[in-house]
Amino acid sequence: MKRVLLVVLTLLTVAAACGIPSDKAPRQIADDKVPFGLLGPTTTAPANSAPKGPAVLLYFLDGTQVRGVNRSVPGRDPVSVLNELVKGIIDVDPVGITTALPKDVQIVGASLDGATLVVTLNNAILNISGAEQKNAFGQLVYTATDLAGVDNVRFRIPDANGVVQDVPTPTDNGAKAGPVDRSDFLSLQH
Repeated sequence: MKRVLLVVLTLLTVAAACGIPSDKAPRQIADDKVPFGLLGPTTTAPANSAPKGPAVLLYFLDGTQVRGVNRSVPGRDPVSVLNELVKGIIDVDPVGITTALPKDVQIVGASLDGATLVVTLNNAILNISGAEQKNAFGQLVYTATDLAGVDNVRFRIPDANGVVQDVPTPTDNGAKAGPVDRSDFLSLQH
């Protein structure tokens, strides 16, 4: 009987030693050490998430074509919408989209002249050329002409002396002076 009791106590001691270790306080376990199914969704917002406000379509590139992406913006006015476009891709946007707009492009101002939106940009848009520049202007045109009352867009850029001047816009058919619309960027359509 003593032997049986000794064997049972030995087995219990061994089993207890193989159990979960006891800590004096809770401790963080690295995500890669936790089984995948036990990890819950994050409760923090992504650092680069969309602002709250009305939803509009912003046009980004999906390969060689534009793709409208729903995004909440602070307001539906052209400056707010175009400022959101030049911010670029954010965490909540679809995977695979890109932008041709350089990070340092800024919308200096925008005003309606009839159905033409006159957009003043800083000169950073001139830091790119060729197809990339045409695509950047195409993104701006598709986004702007999606706004109510805007049929076409004329672009202006301040020169070295700060004097704002119209800029010829690169299109499918070369540089075009004056207003442009989506028909000038048909190569970007699906």
